[in-house]
Amino acid sequence: SLLGTALQRTEERVADTVPLLGDAVRGAFDRATGGFNRAAVTEALEPLAVKVPKNLEGDSLIAFGDKVLRTAYDRTLNKMKIKNVLPLATELDTLTKDLADDIANDVKSRVTRNIIKKFKNGEMTGKDIKNAQMFLRTDIKNLRTKTPNDVSIRTAEALEDVKNVFSAELQKQNPVQGPILNSIDKSYGNFKIVEGAAIRRTQDEAFLPSDLLQASKKSDIGRNKTKFATGQARMQSLGRTAQEVMGNRTPNSGTAARIMSPTGLGIATAGGGALGQLDPFTIGATL
Repeated sequence: SLLGTALQRTEERVADTVPLLGDAVRGAFDRATGGFNRAAVTEALEPLAVKVPKNLEGDSLIAFGDKVLRTAYDRTLNKMKIKNVLPLATELDTLTKDLADDIANDVKSRVTRNIIKKFKNGEMTGKDIKNAQMFLRTDIKNLRTKTPNDVSIRTAEALEDVKNVFSAELQKQNPVQGPILNSIDKSYGNFKIVEGAAIRRTQDEAFLPSDLLQASKKSDIGRNKTKFATGQARMQSLGRTAQEVMGNRTPNSGTAARIMSPTGLGIATAGGGALGQLDPFTIGATL
């Protein structure tokens, strides 16, 4: 409504322009954004069932999530290995034989470089598994986002199939640790979006729902951003919900003169009346 919009703008102007009351509004807003940031990290790490400390915020909060993921990867991958290369090599050979001529050599070269050459004495252990996955993800992302065209998109899709085959074999040969690695990978993908939101702000400043939504949109590497357009992108639901509750702007616009002017007070009180003659502190208390 018009009144609701006017009150929202008044609240934003008060935040940085009216002594004491402005501190109260700003403090409430900062607490809300801090809680939202912790909620975002908590949701990102949910597959790992990690409890985020309540006292963390800003850079310390992001550092916490990064450390959790690095520790989880190291602990899990150290226990994993592919003991027999033959089943995987056979699957990959079958997959690459059916590729179109204009992408076949490129895909085979990437498979050899990122996977086959990582095997030592017919086995692949933790660190090499992690590197293989990382290189595949990087190649796929670059092919989809850096000057994408028909050839690069089809090459990325072929590498997606390669990554799925590799992951399936990893699961098969590591039935205990495989599901754990899947959870870590899911948390990693979510947390990269949170990191992307944090990067949009200055050092140690809380990010807003709009930052998370922009990072979520960027993470959708599909040609037409279909997942984001249909509301199914990672971390998008939390960003939208938070934006509905909190808005997407920091309360730092306007001047004291504007809020204290008769026009400003009149709009804020929907046409004046008794409240129109009161000072900003009283209006703030009413809000």
